[in-house]
Amino acid sequence: MNTFLCPGQGSQHVGMGLDLYETYPEARDLFEQADQALEFSLSRLCFEGPEEDLNSDLNAQLAIYTVSCILCDLLKKNKILPDCASGYSSGFYAAAYAAGCYDFMIGLDIVKQAGEILLDEGKKIDGSMAVIFGISAEKVGKICRQIGDVDLAIMNTPRQTVISGLWTSVKKALDMSLEQDALDTYFLPVSTAYHSRYMAEATNRFLDMLQEKAFNDPQIRLISYSSLDPIKEEKALKQALAIQLSHPVFWSDLITQLANGMNGFLYEVGPGAVISRTVRWIDRNIQIHNISNKDRLMNVLEK
Repeated sequence: MNTFLCPGQGSQHVGMGLDLYETYPEARDLFEQADQALEFSLSRLCFEGPEEDLNSDLNAQLAIYTVSCILCDLLKKNKILPDCASGYSSGFYAAAYAAGCYDFMIGLDIVKQAGEILLDEGKKIDGSMAVIFGISAEKVGKICRQIGDVDLAIMNTPRQTVISGLWTSVKKALDMSLEQDALDTYFLPVSTAYHSRYMAEATNRFLDMLQEKAFNDPQIRLISYSSLDPIKEEKALKQALAIQLSHPVFWSDLITQLANGMNGFLYEVGPGAVISRTVRWIDRNIQIHNISNKDRLMNVLEK
């Protein structure tokens, strides 16, 4: 069983997708579609930066979605087909694309609209996200409950957790974590408190918007990183897409579940290597192929 895992925000880097654009007509076509639809040159931003603009939340999400979709298409063209897909945070949009739920342009539009809704809701609070490394998610959760106004957002690995909430409360949680034997803590460069209770209204607004869209039922197993269950039909997909904006990412549990039930290969399909690193931290016995650029694509195809 082949499983495609698509990365989320944080995997972007200047130069991403350029080698694909220069080599494959399919890549040029999707970049050109994105440039025209967005009314700015996403391709130039990916290839040349500036890095500060590429790293802004919505630009990063659009860029990663586009490159991930290109790589999914190129793998499929070369007969490496997914039997299962999921994504890390905003990477779930590309995973749904890989599962045949919508075409590239519909996916690009929902990435854009979700990002705009999140940024709009984010303006209402002084929100932030941060990483705590070296203590369990259970211990981090207890700290969050003690402080209040901060939630568990992403369970990356058994000993790396992302929290999300009001900035002052996140700072208190980081300080308390260090006092309770955390090895390291740091804020993430994001604009608001994603995957927290403070995005509940974003979930409601996004779900209303999605009702106007026509999706296909997933053509393969598409696994939610929030419920850890397969999404089987259009209505459930829309609910999952919306709920995930304000609910946590159970990434470590997802990877363990996939590894226990698989007899094929895991592929990280998209820019960067964030997913591959987290998989190694979760279980070094799990093998994953990183497909982030032309060279890595060719290496896998040759094997």
